[in-house]
Amino acid sequence: MPRNSLNGFRFRVLYFRGTNYKVPSRIRVAKKGVSLRYLDEPGISSDFIECLIYNVYGLGQRLRQVRTILDIGANVGFFSLAAKEYYPDAIIHAYEPNPRVQKLLRANVEGLNIEVYPEAVGGQAGQVTLSDESVSNMARTCPSQDAKGGIAQIRLDAAVERIGGAVDLLKMDCEGAEWEMFGLADSWDSIKNVRMEYHLYRGESVEQVMQTLSGLGFRITRLGPQRNDMGIIWGSRD
Repeated sequence: MPRNSLNGFRFRVLYFRGTNYKVPSRIRVAKKGVSLRYLDEPGISSDFIECLIYNVYGLGQRLRQVRTILDIGANVGFFSLAAKEYYPDAIIHAYEPNPRVQKLLRANVEGLNIEVYPEAVGGQAGQVTLSDESVSNMARTCPSQDAKGGIAQIRLDAAVERIGGAVDLLKMDCEGAEWEMFGLADSWDSIKNVRMEYHLYRGESVEQVMQTLSGLGFRITRLGPQRNDMGIIWGSRD
């Protein structure tokens, strides 16, 4: 049986390659049934397929003893659900600043011992605003001029400290905010593995992503194909 079909079977869903794939209404995660909730918008099917069927973040691959997982840019929780299936005993913290999807995220992970934080994670603490003009998974944060308004943002090191001071697996898909966090070198010392979708919105290059992660102490273990101005990269300290 092809790998993608096997991945689908893990979550008790059938997957047949095609352009009209519809996200199932129910999956099985860590021996529990989960009724999925999500927005009816472009990209939701591809997000589900990438996280659970294609496994683009490599859950179960080249990872040792995963006990703590940070999901930065959780959206409706597809990655966190997949991570709970692969690592049912791991502590998982899911961060999602977009108010449009927070209720859906909480509903999807209810009863699975996944902590949800309605905050952004970035290079500095404070308030941010959200540019959410199209699909929810492409919403971007930017600094807020109103110290009392907007959405709360914490620094990456605060998220690391909150989960216990050490992160076995960091997943990031935060629409360019990763570049702010790259400047917090000390925060990355406590992260063993990073699996992320990088973004080149401001003219950055793939080479810069690789050099930055290497400079933070990671060995690049996989570089996925680039699609326009984004792609997937894996890094490890092992």
